[in-house]
Amino acid sequence: MPDDADTAPADEPIADQPAPDEPAVAVEDVPDTAPPPAPVIGQSAPAGSPLPPPATGGPTPASPERRGPGVAVGKIVEVTVVAVHDKEVEVRLADGREGVVPRSEFDGPVSPGDVVSAAQLAREDPRKRAVLSVAWARKQQAWERVEAALADGTPLTGTVAKQIKGGAVVDLGLRGFLPTSLVSDTPGADLAALVGTEVEVLVIEVDRAKERIVVSIRDLERRRRRAQEKELLKALAPGSRATGRVVSIADYGAVVDLGGARGLIHRSELTWGRLESIESIVSVGDQVEVVVLDVNKSKRRIGLSLRATEPDPYEQVEIGAIESATVVRVVEYGVFVRLDSNGAEGLVHISELSDVPGYRPDQLVTPGEQIMVKVLEIDRKRRRLALSVRRVLVDD
Repeated sequence: MPDDADTAPADEPIADQPAPDEPAVAVEDVPDTAPPPAPVIGQSAPAGSPLPPPATGGPTPASPERRGPGVAVGKIVEVTVVAVHDKEVEVRLADGREGVVPRSEFDGPVSPGDVVSAAQLAREDPRKRAVLSVAWARKQQAWERVEAALADGTPLTGTVAKQIKGGAVVDLGLRGFLPTSLVSDTPGADLAALVGTEVEVLVIEVDRAKERIVVSIRDLERRRRRAQEKELLKALAPGSRATGRVVSIADYGAVVDLGGARGLIHRSELTWGRLESIESIVSVGDQVEVVVLDVNKSKRRIGLSLRATEPDPYEQVEIGAIESATVVRVVEYGVFVRLDSNGAEGLVHISELSDVPGYRPDQLVTPGEQIMVKVLEIDRKRRRLALSVRRVLVDD
């Protein structure tokens, strides 16, 4: 019976026999552990693994690629124009090397001797000249300017290029977005009217990776108004006079813009007489002179008076004086009249209308009628006048 070894297939090596051309390896020479696996990018090397040898060539994030003496690729440098051709502009770098910039990157005319900013690119042309880009340098400088404006709060000037959904595009050397909500504090601002005009804006958001820039006109206006308001609050004092424009009207009074700060004329300070309606005294857009009543710097509030610009009519009335007056209201117990001389209002009681009893006030006078009255009493604190018609000619 043949051995198992003799019957083994020809293409299978016999166990425990070395390959024909390979020397046998002694068991004691085999290492106890397998060699460590090759490190994978992004994973830490096993403990005790030798560090890889440092790279000897190529750029790293800490050391930008350089080509040519002293010039890093991507660095913006000043170059001098040597010659201008149809498709290219020859320039000379500060180190004396020759360079070339595509003619299409120049927006306007360029002449030999002009000094321009350009960025060194990582290639040379077939004539071994350094290739530079004015457009790329301009874009990088624009990003630096916008980022600096965001950090410092410096306003930038740009042109409103076009109106788009939700806002407008502002050309800052880069594309900036002006949302409709950031155009103005005034409701209903006409964004279309700004297209083609230069505007000053504040940069409020910058994302270079997404090439996103958001700007605001409203925030700049608010900042300037706060600065003006601060200065105006320092200058205003109770009793001083100021001129402003009525910007809004409400039930409680009128708001006046004093040129940086806003103050309120309470309805009680609009007129010395009876107030029928605020609109009968002032309208939005009116230029008015007012007297400052009080200034609260901490709350940024200014109290104003329109009636204080004129003398108090009740101070000019004397007891016993006979005045011409106009009937303004007729009530059951008498009539209210306004003195024609100064506008003070008073009441003629029904008992002082006529010597003949039994007549209702509306049977004796009508609104708008002019009558003569005599001043009987003055209550300046309560601002009231007691008047008489029947005592004008005969006093009791």
